[in-house]
Amino acid sequence: MIHLFSKKCICVLIGIGISVAAFAYNPPCQGENLTGFINPHQMTAGFSTAGGPLLTITPSSVMVNPALGSYQNRVTLDIGYTGIFTADENRPYSQAFGTGILIPTNFCNITGELFGVFSETEKMQLGNTINLKATVSKEVAENLTIGIGIGAGCLWGFNTDWNLVLDAGAVYKFDDIGPMHNFRVGASVLNIGKVYNNTYTLGIAGRNDGSDWTSYPGFSTIKAGAAAEFVNTDKFTLGLSLDVTTPFFQNLIFDAGVQMLICNFVVVNSSWQFDTAACIHGYQSWMPTVGIAFKFGLDTSFTNKDNWKKSDLEIGSAWKNVSGNVNAVSLGATVNMGQPDRKAPEIKIDVDFEEE
Repeated sequence: MIHLFSKKCICVLIGIGISVAAFAYNPPCQGENLTGFINPHQMTAGFSTAGGPLLTITPSSVMVNPALGSYQNRVTLDIGYTGIFTADENRPYSQAFGTGILIPTNFCNITGELFGVFSETEKMQLGNTINLKATVSKEVAENLTIGIGIGAGCLWGFNTDWNLVLDAGAVYKFDDIGPMHNFRVGASVLNIGKVYNNTYTLGIAGRNDGSDWTSYPGFSTIKAGAAAEFVNTDKFTLGLSLDVTTPFFQNLIFDAGVQMLICNFVVVNSSWQFDTAACIHGYQSWMPTVGIAFKFGLDTSFTNKDNWKKSDLEIGSAWKNVSGNVNAVSLGATVNMGQPDRKAPEIKIDVDFEEE
């Protein structure tokens, strides 16, 4: 009887804790997507923890799941700029940028991304932030990769604040399963540590009674998802991704992404997000984000390395309706240095027997 009563008390306390946490949850509009405006890839990739529909790995995509960096075997650079049009008489224009590098090594893959978001409009009051994320990732078993990362940043414009967080993630890659090719599942836990929580930016629920402070991005955000290719031919590839996110069990966010590669030249991207809390408070956009990119070959023979004589450049753009009259337009480029290593290493054993 006492044991049953204890269980009931624990359940009641957990229920009260979740209710209080959900009541206090009040990030600014897009506060959970602080990394989602820095370039076209981030805007259209669906925040996929499994690497996106077509497993496109850039330095910025690794911020969703640190383990993804292990799937890139070329030095990769990315850069992007985003203009945000807010239809706000006082703050009509906001902006964001990002640039990073991914370096594969024999022991692990290392990634760094520097990005900033500058948005003071009340329609999306993220403040002014400069952030840096660094990750390391490694394949620890066949088809299994893990990664960890650290992030730091500073905020100004609505009080001054700083953050210092840890990230961790894993990805498992399957072979073909039914109609799904290159099927992957991924999971990550982000923002373990000090997030921005000493700022009075306007939250989606307005100002909290007795306090103007907001907190974002969500502390200990848990993400999980899957991605696969459903059509894979020489001229056309189609993939889909699905993810679910919960910022410390205070909100529920769903992301879906679709990506098409046509003639290995044109890349068409689209994604859509449903944010439960944003929907409740009238900040949900029902329009999908769309983007297009073009891939070009580069002559990099000046490097004097056999496997670096040819590289590729991808230039893209994307459009996102954030909510209402707030729209974002992004331009960016990604450079993959050298040719992808698709050939397994050739191992030769030379045994020399000496006769006595």
